Amino acid sequence: MTSPISDKGKISRRGFLKKSVLATAGAAAASLGVEERILLASTSTGPKSPEPGDHVMPRGKIGKVSISRLIAGGNLINGYAHSRDLAYVSDLMKHYFTDGKVIETLAICERTGINTMVANNKDGENTVRILRKYRKEGGKIQWLAQVNPTPKDLWDNIQTAIDNGAVGAFIQGGIGDDWSRTHPDLLAETVAFIKKNGLIAGVAGHSLRVPQTCEEQRINVDFYFKTLNSVN
Repeated sequence: MTSPISDKGKISRRGFLKKSVLATAGAAAASLGVEERILLASTSTGPKSPEPGDHVMPRGKIGKVSISRLIAGGNLINGYAHSRDLAYVSDLMKHYFTDGKVIETLAICERTGINTMVANNKDGENTVRILRKYRKEGGKIQWLAQVNPTPKDLWDNIQTAIDNGAVGAFIQGGIGDDWSRTHPDLLAETVAFIKKNGLIAGVAGHSLRVPQTCEEQRINVDFYFKTLNSVN
Protein backbone atom coordinates (compact mmCIF):
# COMPACT_ATOMS: atom_id res chain seq x y z
CA MET A 1 0.00 0.00 0.00
CA THR A 2 1.37 3.40 -0.87
CA SER A 3 1.61 6.03 1.85
CA PRO A 4 -0.83 8.98 1.86
CA ILE A 5 0.35 11.90 -0.22
CA SER A 6 -0.27 15.62 0.20
CA ASP A 7 0.86 17.06 -3.10
CA LYS A 8 -0.83 20.20 -4.39
CA GLY A 9 -4.42 19.43 -5.30
CA LYS A 10 -4.46 16.30 -3.16
CA ILE A 11 -5.10 15.64 0.53
CA SER A 12 -3.51 13.23 2.98
CA ARG A 13 -5.55 10.61 4.77
CA ARG A 14 -5.01 12.44 8.07
CA GLY A 15 -6.12 15.74 6.56
CA PHE A 16 -9.17 14.10 5.03
CA LEU A 17 -10.20 12.61 8.39
CA LYS A 18 -9.65 15.92 10.16
CA LYS A 19 -11.83 17.79 7.66
CA SER A 20 -14.49 15.09 7.85
CA VAL A 21 -14.66 15.30 11.64
CA LEU A 22 -14.92 19.09 11.56
CA ALA A 23 -17.63 18.97 8.92
CA THR A 24 -19.61 16.41 10.93
CA ALA A 25 -19.31 18.47 14.11
CA GLY A 26 -20.39 21.60 12.25
CA ALA A 27 -23.42 19.84 10.79
CA ALA A 28 -24.38 18.51 14.23
CA ALA A 29 -24.09 21.98 15.76
CA ALA A 30 -26.18 23.47 12.98
CA SER A 31 -28.94 20.94 13.65
CA LEU A 32 -29.26 21.86 17.32
CA GLY A 33 -32.20 23.90 18.51
CA VAL A 34 -31.78 27.28 20.17
CA GLU A 35 -32.24 25.84 23.67
CA GLU A 36 -29.59 23.15 23.07
CA ARG A 37 -27.08 25.71 21.78
CA ILE A 38 -27.64 27.93 24.82
CA LEU A 39 -27.25 24.93 27.12
CA LEU A 40 -24.01 23.85 25.44
CA ALA A 41 -22.62 27.37 25.61
CA SER A 42 -23.51 27.76 29.29
CA THR A 43 -22.08 24.41 30.33
CA SER A 44 -18.81 25.07 28.51
CA THR A 45 -18.23 28.42 30.17
CA GLY A 46 -19.96 27.83 33.50
CA PRO A 47 -22.24 30.23 35.37
CA LYS A 48 -21.02 33.77 35.86
CA SER A 49 -21.53 35.76 39.02
CA PRO A 50 -23.41 39.07 38.77
CA GLU A 51 -21.04 41.93 38.02
CA PRO A 52 -21.30 45.56 39.15
CA GLY A 53 -22.98 47.57 36.44
CA ASP A 54 -25.01 44.62 35.12
CA HIS A 55 -28.57 45.43 34.04
CA VAL A 56 -30.79 46.58 36.90
CA MET A 57 -34.46 45.76 36.47
CA PRO A 58 -37.02 48.33 37.69
CA ARG A 59 -37.85 47.74 41.34
CA GLY A 60 -40.53 48.53 43.83
CA LYS A 61 -40.56 48.47 47.63
CA ILE A 62 -42.55 46.49 50.15
CA GLY A 63 -41.72 47.90 53.53
CA LYS A 64 -37.96 48.38 53.51
CA VAL A 65 -37.32 45.59 51.00
CA SER A 66 -36.48 46.56 47.41
CA ILE A 67 -37.87 43.94 45.02
CA SER A 68 -37.39 43.57 41.28
CA ARG A 69 -40.56 43.89 39.18
CA LEU A 70 -40.00 40.33 37.98
CA ILE A 71 -39.55 37.68 40.68
CA ALA A 72 -38.03 34.24 40.09
CA GLY A 73 -40.16 31.23 40.96
CA GLY A 74 -38.87 28.35 43.05
CA ASN A 75 -40.69 25.41 41.48
CA LEU A 76 -37.45 24.26 39.88
CA ILE A 77 -36.09 23.50 43.38
CA ASN A 78 -38.92 21.24 44.54
CA GLY A 79 -40.36 20.04 41.24
CA TYR A 80 -43.83 21.55 41.51
CA ALA A 81 -44.73 21.18 37.83
CA HIS A 82 -48.54 21.59 38.02
CA SER A 83 -48.65 19.13 35.13
CA ARG A 84 -52.08 17.61 35.87
CA ASP A 85 -52.08 13.97 34.70
CA LEU A 86 -48.46 14.02 33.42
CA ALA A 87 -47.18 12.31 36.54
CA TYR A 88 -43.54 12.06 35.40
CA VAL A 89 -42.95 15.81 34.91
CA SER A 90 -42.17 16.65 38.54
CA ASP A 91 -39.55 13.90 38.73
CA LEU A 92 -38.14 15.02 35.38
CA MET A 93 -37.80 18.58 36.70
CA LYS A 94 -36.03 17.40 39.85
CA HIS A 95 -33.60 15.26 37.82
CA TYR A 96 -32.78 18.12 35.44
CA PHE A 97 -32.56 20.87 38.05
CA THR A 98 -29.64 19.57 40.06
CA ASP A 99 -28.22 21.86 42.73
CA GLY A 100 -25.68 23.09 40.16
CA LYS A 101 -28.34 23.84 37.54
CA VAL A 102 -30.48 25.73 40.08
CA ILE A 103 -27.45 27.76 41.16
CA GLU A 104 -26.64 28.52 37.51
CA THR A 105 -30.24 29.62 36.91
CA LEU A 106 -30.26 31.91 39.94
CA ALA A 107 -26.99 33.49 38.78
CA ILE A 108 -28.56 34.20 35.36
CA CYS A 109 -31.55 35.77 37.13
CA GLU A 110 -29.29 38.08 39.12
CA ARG A 111 -27.32 39.09 36.03
CA THR A 112 -30.55 40.16 34.34
CA GLY A 113 -31.62 42.25 37.34
CA ILE A 114 -33.95 39.83 39.16
CA ASN A 115 -33.01 40.24 42.83
CA THR A 116 -35.72 38.13 44.51
CA MET A 117 -37.02 34.57 44.32
CA VAL A 118 -40.02 32.78 45.80
CA ALA A 119 -39.43 29.28 47.13
CA ASN A 120 -41.70 27.03 49.14
CA ASN A 121 -40.43 26.17 52.59
CA LYS A 122 -42.56 23.03 52.89
CA ASP A 123 -39.51 21.03 51.86
CA GLY A 124 -37.37 23.47 53.78
CA GLU A 125 -34.25 21.35 53.89
CA ASN A 126 -34.01 21.25 50.10
CA THR A 127 -34.57 24.99 49.63
CA VAL A 128 -32.23 25.96 52.45
CA ARG A 129 -29.47 23.62 51.25
CA ILE A 130 -29.42 25.13 47.77
CA LEU A 131 -29.64 28.73 49.00
CA ARG A 132 -26.73 28.12 51.36
CA LYS A 133 -24.65 26.75 48.49
CA TYR A 134 -25.58 29.68 46.28
CA ARG A 135 -24.69 32.26 48.91
CA LYS A 136 -21.39 30.49 49.58
CA GLU A 137 -20.57 31.02 45.89
CA GLY A 138 -21.37 34.74 46.20
CA GLY A 139 -25.05 34.78 45.22
CA LYS A 140 -27.22 37.41 46.87
CA ILE A 141 -30.73 36.79 45.58
CA GLN A 142 -33.39 37.57 48.20
CA TRP A 143 -35.72 34.84 49.44
CA LEU A 144 -39.46 35.37 49.82
CA ALA A 145 -40.46 32.21 51.67
CA GLN A 146 -43.76 30.52 50.95
CA VAL A 147 -44.53 29.10 54.40
CA ASN A 148 -46.83 26.31 55.49
CA PRO A 149 -48.09 26.80 59.05
CA THR A 150 -50.62 24.38 60.53
CA PRO A 151 -53.17 24.96 63.32
CA LYS A 152 -51.05 22.71 65.57
CA ASP A 153 -47.73 24.35 64.64
CA LEU A 154 -47.85 27.94 63.46
CA TRP A 155 -44.20 28.78 63.97
CA ASP A 156 -41.59 26.08 63.17
CA ASN A 157 -41.80 26.24 59.37
CA ILE A 158 -41.65 30.03 59.48
CA GLN A 159 -38.75 30.02 61.94
CA THR A 160 -36.67 27.99 59.47
CA ALA A 161 -37.14 30.75 56.89
CA ILE A 162 -36.28 33.44 59.44
CA ASP A 163 -33.14 31.60 60.55
CA ASN A 164 -31.96 31.24 56.96
CA GLY A 165 -32.14 34.83 55.82
CA ALA A 166 -35.57 35.17 54.21
CA VAL A 167 -36.53 38.83 53.70
CA GLY A 168 -40.22 38.02 53.76
CA ALA A 169 -42.69 35.19 54.25
CA PHE A 170 -46.22 34.57 53.07
CA ILE A 171 -48.83 31.95 53.88
CA GLN A 172 -49.20 29.35 51.09
CA GLY A 173 -52.27 29.82 48.88
CA GLY A 174 -54.15 26.64 49.75
CA ILE A 175 -53.79 27.45 53.44
CA GLY A 176 -54.85 31.04 52.77
CA ASP A 177 -57.98 29.81 50.98
CA ASP A 178 -58.88 27.47 53.84
CA TRP A 179 -58.14 29.80 56.76
CA SER A 180 -59.95 32.75 55.17
CA ARG A 181 -63.10 30.62 55.51
CA THR A 182 -62.40 28.79 58.77
CA HIS A 183 -59.60 30.43 60.80
CA PRO A 184 -59.06 34.12 60.01
CA ASP A 185 -57.63 34.40 63.53
CA LEU A 186 -54.78 32.10 62.51
CA LEU A 187 -54.06 34.29 59.49
CA ALA A 188 -53.74 37.26 61.84
CA GLU A 189 -51.50 35.37 64.31
CA THR A 190 -49.19 34.12 61.59
CA VAL A 191 -48.83 37.52 59.92
CA ALA A 192 -48.10 39.11 63.31
CA PHE A 193 -45.39 36.52 64.06
CA ILE A 194 -43.68 37.10 60.70
CA LYS A 195 -43.68 40.87 61.16
CA LYS A 196 -42.50 40.63 64.78
CA ASN A 197 -39.38 38.90 63.46
CA GLY A 198 -38.58 41.73 61.07
CA LEU A 199 -39.78 40.17 57.78
CA ILE A 200 -42.37 41.56 55.41
CA ALA A 201 -45.50 39.44 55.73
CA GLY A 202 -48.00 38.30 53.14
CA VAL A 203 -50.90 35.97 52.47
CA ALA A 204 -51.48 34.05 49.25
CA GLY A 205 -54.69 32.67 47.83
CA HIS A 206 -56.45 31.37 44.75
CA SER A 207 -59.76 32.82 45.89
CA LEU A 208 -60.56 36.54 46.08
CA ARG A 209 -62.00 35.72 49.50
CA VAL A 210 -58.46 35.72 50.92
CA PRO A 211 -57.62 39.45 50.52
CA GLN A 212 -61.25 40.33 51.23
CA THR A 213 -61.10 38.50 54.57
CA CYS A 214 -57.76 40.06 55.49
CA GLU A 215 -59.13 43.53 54.79
CA GLU A 216 -62.38 42.87 56.66
CA GLN A 217 -60.45 41.54 59.67
CA ARG A 218 -57.94 44.40 59.47
CA ILE A 219 -55.01 41.99 59.33
CA ASN A 220 -51.83 44.02 58.94
CA VAL A 221 -50.63 42.39 55.70
CA ASP A 222 -47.72 43.89 53.73
CA PHE A 223 -48.56 42.15 50.44
CA TYR A 224 -50.79 39.56 48.79
CA PHE A 225 -50.09 36.83 46.29
CA LYS A 226 -53.05 36.12 44.01
CA THR A 227 -53.07 33.49 41.27
CA LEU A 228 -54.85 34.10 37.98
CA ASN A 229 -56.17 30.57 37.65
CA SER A 230 -59.49 29.36 39.02
CA VAL A 231 -59.56 27.42 42.28
CA ASN A 232 -60.29 24.16 40.47
